[in-house]
Order: sequence, then C-alpha cells, then structure tokens
Amino acid sequence: MQQPPHIPIMVDAVVNHLLTDKNGIYLDGTTGFGGHASAIMEKLNPTGTYIGLDADPYALEYAKKRLSVHAAFCALHHVNYRYFPEVLASMEIPQVTGLFFDIGISSYQIDSGDRGFSFQSDSPLDMRFDTSSGESTRHFLNSSEFKEIGMVIRNYGEERNWKRITRAIVNAASKGEMETTFHLKAAVESVTHQNFETKTLARVFQGIRIHVNGELDSLEMALESSIDCLKPGGRIGVISFHSLEDRIVKRFFKKQAITCTCSREIPVCVCDTKPNLKLVSRKAIVADAEEVAINPRSRSAKFRVAERV
Repeated sequence: MQQPPHIPIMVDAVVNHLLTDKNGIYLDGTTGFGGHASAIMEKLNPTGTYIGLDADPYALEYAKKRLSVHAAFCALHHVNYRYFPEVLASMEIPQVTGLFFDIGISSYQIDSGDRGFSFQSDSPLDMRFDTSSGESTRHFLNSSEFKEIGMVIRNYGEERNWKRITRAIVNAASKGEMETTFHLKAAVESVTHQNFETKTLARVFQGIRIHVNGELDSLEMALESSIDCLKPGGRIGVISFHSLEDRIVKRFFKKQAITCTCSREIPVCVCDTKPNLKLVSRKAIVADAEEVAINPRSRSAKFRVAERV
C-alpha cells in the first residue's frame, strides 16, 4: 500500500498509555487514516476488539483498506465521534476498555486543495469533515450576521483583530466575493499587516473550521459520555492541538478526578466524594525533539490520559 497521507502523532505514547488489556475493547473516535489504529491492533490479541469512527468518508475509506488485515477484530463506522455511545449500543457493548480521540485536522485535510481547509490553494469554501451534512463555510459566511461571524473568529480563532476582519468578510460577501478560499484570504489580508498575514489567516481559517464542524461541542459531548462507557481500570486518552480543546480536556479530567469538595476550614473530609477518574499523568504528554524534527506539526500536540476508577 502507498505511503499513508498523514503521519500519526505520539504513536508509542498512545499505545503504551491506552492499552491496559490486550484482550480488551478499544474505541477510537477519530480513526483518520489508520495510523494509531494500526499500532493499537498490532498489540491486541485476536480476542481484542478495535472500533473506529470518523466523520470524514475519504479518510475512512483509506483506513478500511489499510486495516483490512485486521478485519477479524476491526469495526469501522462513518459517524462523528460525539455519537460513539449510539455505536456501542448498536453493537450491544455497554463499556469499553479504552477510549481515544485525536482531535483536530489531519495533514492530508490541510494539504488537500479541494475542500477549503487551507488558504494556500484556491478552492470552494467548504471546510466540512463530512461534506454530506451540515453547513458549509460558504453558506455560513454568506448568510450570517456580523456578530455571529465575529464571535466565531474572536472565540474560536482567538483573533484580536476580529472586528476589522469580520467587517471585511461581510463587505466581500455583500459583493458576491465570498465563494472560495482565496476570497476569504483576500478579505483577511485587506485589513491585516503583511507581517502578520500568515498567522492571522491560520487563526481565522481555524476558528471558522472549528465552528462549521462543531468541534468543541463534539469534544464536550464525547467527554461527558465517556464516564459511563468506560470500564473501571480502562483509560481515556485525548490528543489536542488547540489551546481551547486542551483546556476542555484538562478541566474535564480535573473535575472528574476530584476526591474532596469540603471547605478548607474543615480539617477532616466529610463530603464522601468519589472520583470517576484518576490522572495518569499530571501534565500533558508532548512529542519529543526527535518526533518534532520528523513531523513539525507534532510540536503543538498535547496528549492527556486518565483512568476510570
């Protein structure tokens, strides 16, 4: 098979921290092109099970071919990972041994020039992982008010110059000039100093992509469902690339790992709080220098792991 179009991040760390039982059931909510999936299944015994989900049909089709050698204990589903409890219910699996989510966008999706993820090539404004459902970026930017677009760029893109950029986008849309990635790029560049163009474009495109795909909502929904779907002793691992995503994961793990809610004035715990998770590592696991040198996109990745108690 040809070289995979995407290099998976921290594969060894994921396998070493996630797999607690080689005969267990592992659900990967973001199979992508099968990088982590392949590594996980190579470690599983024949009685183990891998369940893979992905909203991107193109990635999933590639994964099916790549993972065909593991077909006996591999089940793939075209669905957003926020719906993983429904998938488990359909398979009559109440709980799994491990949950893994690799949040964000793949190198292939960024580099592909036909789906609107990158400002480096001109293509229709789409940005959806699954083009068969949901609202495209083109529709969002041409049908939304200033405030809605502005909040997306400010909150999800964390862009300080959001007002001027939003005004430029709305103005371009009113002229029928918000149909392609280069239209959006031109609007952003028209109000951005050339020294900051690349980083500003990255933030704007990222923020809009997050909104169009409901990425933060998906993450929060999946995390909330994870407790009931994870066996005691089983682990959940999440790789994120954006500070907003990592913050959500960090806060959720911390909240679920609380062992006492008593006031500091009370010398002895009386609340009888029972944690749902315990942190496997206090700090996020990051890629080492060798991996960053080979795959620069791994530099921003943070991997957090917790165990069900």
